[in-house]
Amino acid sequence: MGTSSAQRSPSTPEWDRVKELYRQPQPPPGEVVSRIIQALDPDTRQDMHDRAVTAALDTLLWGSSSVAEQGLEQFLEEFQPISGPPVVALAAALRDTTVDYITTAAVASRFGELAIDALSNTVLTVAAGEQGLLQVSADQADANYGRYVRESNLSGLSVQFFSHDFDRALRYFVSRDLSDFIGSEALPTVSNGSRLLDDVAHYCRQTAQQMDLREYEDQLQQAIRLPIDERVQALRPITAVGITAGLAILAGGI
Repeated sequence: MGTSSAQRSPSTPEWDRVKELYRQPQPPPGEVVSRIIQALDPDTRQDMHDRAVTAALDTLLWGSSSVAEQGLEQFLEEFQPISGPPVVALAAALRDTTVDYITTAAVASRFGELAIDALSNTVLTVAAGEQGLLQVSADQADANYGRYVRESNLSGLSVQFFSHDFDRALRYFVSRDLSDFIGSEALPTVSNGSRLLDDVAHYCRQTAQQMDLREYEDQLQQAIRLPIDERVQALRPITAVGITAGLAILAGGI
């Protein structure tokens, strides 16, 4: 199965069951997600935790370690002239870091692109915390983001990443076919389609929070101390576990 954003889903009985839901008004997002996961072939499941996806997770964990060690303001000095609110500048710096690695290593992929979006969204969420994106100070963002290393909770930060990664990936799978159904009785307007995409994404973010990766905490803590290529290599099995476990949870549907 290809992953081009312009390509429709395959014509298989499993994907036909997914498309049946787009003909129904307000299909339950959990059921949409469940049927999509059931329709995924082995190659696509493998691609969802490829090296580019792992690189995005690596940057997120490495960033928390770096901020905890040297402080956010000093960390961002290495990325001048990036500017803006501290959280926005941090997300931009980490996004650029990931893009540079993926480009240099020549491992770009569609799921890697989605994972880069997930990285940015994760940073914006965890670093802003409850203060709000534009209101959070550099010190608050430092505390919010760096605490995952300080509190030995890189596994929790990884779960945050996977929840946003599933948001982006499942949104992508739905959007490939949704335009075929806009204007129908079930999805009469683009706004109806957008609402379904948002519902699916929200379901993925919330449901994936059930993941528990604490048994990998020591491995994550050890991995972030390695040089970048070794870090990515060490994280690949954990990325595979996270994607596989998350798909299993999401496939439960509601």
